[in-house]
Amino acid sequence: MLYVFSEIMKITGYKKKDTELEGLMEMESIAIAASAETIRELAKFLNHAADVMDEMGTDYDHLHLMDEWDNWKEGLPDLQIISEKYI
Repeated sequence: MLYVFSEIMKITGYKKKDTELEGLMEMESIAIAASAETIRELAKFLNHAADVMDEMGTDYDHLHLMDEWDNWKEGLPDLQIISEKYI
């Protein structure tokens, strides 16, 4: 599956609470600055991740945008769709 982004996507977020924790943090909100075309490509990835979740059931762990996009370049943001078992 190929996802084509026409520009660099920037993802920013605000932590729900201050923490020294490294790795995944619960975010109160996120903001994605991208073109309409990029948002549509992101939506394709989210739908694909939902399909994989359905197919794998309880065996689903996570899926990375960077692993699904053939044109991935260092420095672009990644998006992980993780299992609900992590929340």
